[in-house]
Amino acid sequence: MKLRRLLFPTDFSDTAEHALEHALGIAKRFEARIIILHVRTLFADDPNQPEYQLLDQGKYEAYVEERLAELTKEVGESDRVDTVVLRNLSAASGILGFIEEEEIDMVVMGTHGRSALSRFFLGSVAEKVVRHAQCPVMTVGHGKSEYRSRPDYRKILAAFDFSEISKDAICQGLQFAEAFGAEMEVLYVVEQVIPPPLDEIWKVSVAREVPEVLASARESLNQSLGEDELGHLKFEVRVGDADGKAEAEIVSYARDNDFDLVVMGTHGLSGIDHALLGSTTERVVRTAPCPVLTFHKAPE
Repeated sequence: MKLRRLLFPTDFSDTAEHALEHALGIAKRFEARIIILHVRTLFADDPNQPEYQLLDQGKYEAYVEERLAELTKEVGESDRVDTVVLRNLSAASGILGFIEEEEIDMVVMGTHGRSALSRFFLGSVAEKVVRHAQCPVMTVGHGKSEYRSRPDYRKILAAFDFSEISKDAICQGLQFAEAFGAEMEVLYVVEQVIPPPLDEIWKVSVAREVPEVLASARESLNQSLGEDELGHLKFEVRVGDADGKAEAEIVSYARDNDFDLVVMGTHGLSGIDHALLGSTTERVVRTAPCPVLTFHKAPE
């Protein structure tokens, strides 16, 4: 994995500042350049809403540089940081346009931040970036109970659903794990498809098939990874509980086993309700107990 240009979108909130720790750690590990981006939206300067009124662009650029100097002083990375302020109709479109124009290799951003300046992150902003950005996107939550937010990735959980996109995400995730010396585990969720009161009977029946599913998962990934890489991976197959949805099992398993990062693939533009296709990934991003790194399928 080669990361040369890492984008950190910010609204200067506590959530964004928290995500910056991850951006700095990743940039340092890959010797990448950090670009700090603030999108000044069209209606942010409404004089009838003083609480949303932004400073002029020059002051914002100075403010970003000042905050950056404070946050990067200890790690000595300030000489590898650029700051950009731009205008756009929305934060998401500004970020996505910048990613494409500047050939960004990875995005690290906060989720569910609340800023008195511009309300830059409203959840949907991060989700739109995850859905449409063609580069990897790491989302970092803030203020959640028991959230594992340290930028030191020791245990990584990779979600798998037999699709080519999830295979590709695992391949790229392994490179990320190798850079940090992390262990990776692969999780496949058999979603619950039978309504109560037959769900318990169904779960017992499906449980008998778990060894075969596990073998199929290993064989499927072997074609992409090879035996050398496959031998280092631990596999887990879970039968859906509660509502039986994949996202609930992924989040629960990550929380119960103290993972530091979840890796997932995303189709991006797909709206169908299959495992790891769009909506599942976005729900994990919203509710995960740790940062989430999402990958689109790598270009051919």
